Amino acid sequence: MQRQVLVCQHRTCKKDGSANVLKVFQAEPIPNVTMSACGCLGLCGSGPIVVVLPDNIYYWHVQPKEVTQLVEKHLLNGQPVCTMMHPRLHPDPSQFLS
Repeated sequence: MQRQVLVCQHRTCKKDGSANVLKVFQAEPIPNVTMSACGCLGLCGSGPIVVVLPDNIYYWHVQPKEVTQLVEKHLLNGQPVCTMMHPRLHPDPSQFLS
């Protein structure tokens, strides 16, 4: 399955370090996954925001040191990281556990 990782690079997310988050993602190339900058995702104040498509999973307050966990668990093993999911968009992250 082709996945896409979007990292918001709009004003607030950028101020919160999203450029470094994107750099770490891009430093770990993964087959069938593209990693790109994107504009505002409408969740200002929750950033840096990372979205994994087509899974439609929104991660909030992502820090560079957490990227490896997202890569290993979600992108390579298909298990979303429930503790990092945006609670307003994913009020019951347990539905993603298998």
